[in-house]
Order: sequence, then C-alpha cells, then structure tokens
Amino acid sequence: MKSLLLKVRSPVLLNIFWLSIDQLSRLAIGLVVGIWIARYLGPQQWGEINYTLALVSIMTSITNLGMDGFLVKELLDSPAQKNQILGTAFVTRLAILPLCVLAALLFFYFSGAPSSYYYLFAFLSPNFLAVPLDVIDLEFRSRLQSRRTVIAKNIGYFIGAAIKVYLLVAQKSMLWFAAVMGLEVILSYSFLIISYQRGQNMFAWGFSKNRVWSLLQAGWPFIVANMAVILYMKIDQLMIANIVGETELGIFSSATRISDLFIFIPMAISSSYLAVLVKAKQEEPSSKYIQKTMTLFAWMVKGAVAIACLVSIFSVQIINILYGEKYQGAENVLLIHIWSLVPIYLGVAAGQYMIIENLQKYNTYKTVLGLALNVALNFILIPAYGAAGAAISTLISYYFSAIFSNYIFSPTKELFAYQIKSFRMIFSFKRW
Repeated sequence: MKSLLLKVRSPVLLNIFWLSIDQLSRLAIGLVVGIWIARYLGPQQWGEINYTLALVSIMTSITNLGMDGFLVKELLDSPAQKNQILGTAFVTRLAILPLCVLAALLFFYFSGAPSSYYYLFAFLSPNFLAVPLDVIDLEFRSRLQSRRTVIAKNIGYFIGAAIKVYLLVAQKSMLWFAAVMGLEVILSYSFLIISYQRGQNMFAWGFSKNRVWSLLQAGWPFIVANMAVILYMKIDQLMIANIVGETELGIFSSATRISDLFIFIPMAISSSYLAVLVKAKQEEPSSKYIQKTMTLFAWMVKGAVAIACLVSIFSVQIINILYGEKYQGAENVLLIHIWSLVPIYLGVAAGQYMIIENLQKYNTYKTVLGLALNVALNFILIPAYGAAGAAISTLISYYFSAIFSNYIFSPTKELFAYQIKSFRMIFSFKRW
C-alpha cells in the first residue's frame, strides 16, 4: 500500500508543481506588465477594460457549461470513452458560442454602452473560441500532464506580454492593449493544439447526442453553480461601473487583481488532488478517505490565512508601490477583499468533496443563495461606500456560500463540520 501511495503522490505533486509554475508565470506578468498597463491607462480606462472583461468572463463561463471538474471525473471513470467525452463537450460548447456573443451585445445595447465598449468586446472575443478548446486541458489534467498545457499556453502569454511592453513604450491607446489580450489567447491555444496533436488526434473525437443529454442531466448543477461563481467574481464589477462609474471600478479591479493572484493555489492543489481522493474513496477505508479530505481542508485554511495576514499588514505599501497615487483608496479595498481567500480556498477544496460524494446539486443551491446575498448587499453598500462596499459584500457572501450555507442542508452538515474543524487545525501541524 505504501508503494502504491508513493506512485500516486509523485505525479500528483509534479502536476501541482507545473500548475503552480503556470500561475506563477502569469503572476509575474500580472505584477510587471499588467500593473504597468493599469498605471499607464489610469483608473478610468482600466475600469473600462475590466468592465468588458467581466462581461466576457460571464459569457464564457456559460459557454463552458461549468463542467470542467465533472468532465475530469468522467475521463477518470471512463477512459475508454475519452474521445466521445471530449468530442461531445467540444461540439456542445461550440454550439453555445453564438448565443453567448449575442447576449453580450444585447447587454451593451440595452445598457446604453458607448461605442468603445463594442470595440473592446470585439478585440477580447477570442476568449470565447478558447472555451471549446479547453477540453484539451481537461484531458491533460485527468492524466496529470498539465505540464503540456502550461508550456503551450505560456509561450503565447509571454509573446503577448512582450508586445504589451512595446505598446507601453510606444504609448499606444487602450484599444491596442485589448487587441493584444485577444491575440495572446489565439497564440496560446494554437500552441496547445499543436502540443495535443503531437501525441493525440483531435479528429478522432466523436459526438454523441445521448452523451450530451447524459452529461447535461448529471452536470446541470455544475452549470448553474459555475455561472453563480463567475457572477460572484464579476457581478461586482458590472454593478460598480453602473452605480458609481468606471473610475471606482478601476480602483476595485486594481485591488482585487492582487487577491486574485493567489487563487491559483487552491485550484492547482485541488485539481491535482482530486485523483488521490477518488482513488482513496474507491480503494481505501472510509477513515483514510476522510483523513485525506481533512488534510486538504486544513492546509487550505492555513495557506489562505497566512496570505491574508501578510497582505493586510502591507496593503498600503503594496498599492502605493504597484499602482501609485492615482489609485488612492485601493488599499482599503485590498484590506477587506484579501480575506475572501479563506472561504475561496475552503470552498474549492469542498467542491472536490462534493463531486466525489455526488452532492453537486447542493453546491448549486449554496452558490445561488450566496449570489443573491451578494447582489442585495451590493445595492446597499456600493452607493454608500463605493468599491469598498463591493469588497464587503463579496466577503460576507463568500463566507455564507462556501461555509455557513452547508449547515442549511442535511446532506452537507457533515461537510460543514469538517470545514469548522479545519479552522481549529490552523495551528496544528499533525495529521488529522
């Protein structure tokens, strides 16, 4: 058994390493190039770009059907049907693309958006085409081969970063930067296709109408939950821009970008650790499975609290050094928003548990309730406190949705108990 666990852990840790390298490289680009762009454009134009990106993100989350984690589980459970699963997911996502693009354009029209938003949207639209191709990454993830995704995508991102530096030196306008953001997506996924075709064959993928319905029936909770999650992350930006303006949105976005830099950690760990938990559930005593789950929860909380404390202490210095005087007030937003990492980390880990235990429908209920709370609080707090009010709304609703809502439903009360126990384990470094 010990040798078996060593074999499992080794590729898992290697996969976590590569996913971390991916996010750390983007972290470096975000800190150097992204913040340089924010300083150059100023809060107003930076807010306009982030407003458009928020809408694109919401629509792409609808396009991918929120089934990434579920599809990885399907690939692990049915490796012989890999081509049919990938092909069906690809075609289904591709078919939804036109509807999402149309919905975004209608939103701009009825909200009275200026013409600059349409141009920004056009340049950022390659993000839509990337969604169907992300099924390649899902297969790599299921085989713990994220290294191939990381290398392929980062080539495109680094080329894009180099072009952005040129645009900064040449003092180009806002639309040029949006165009390069779209171009780097095209480059990244072109390299991803090349990497996949070297060992696999996209043209071997199949499509099954029956599998479409089976995937939708089993995965609809993920669809609704994922839409709620992305709305959690982006609805604040849409509401800030419409209530108090793009400048305040630029301040909010500058602060939350720092918080978002750390979200890669639970994503990388949980996505790689999922295979370990699935195997433990199938092959080991339930006590061992719970032990592994609690270990994941405990380290998620410890990591989130450590990061939040460190950033809180230096929030003023971080904003002043990175963004400058134009973004005064962002330090207060950062001080509040960084603590949302705690429920985010624990929520991501709990999501893996809910997938394995087939509790995904409750995840949907939880996220929808949290989203409703977030929107309600935004209407109250944004007019009074601006960007800081949105940060408070986010913090409260995240804690409710990721943790406390588990106490509402009987099947998830045990999960709530595990989460609370993980807080009591913050200063313990022993195995549960």
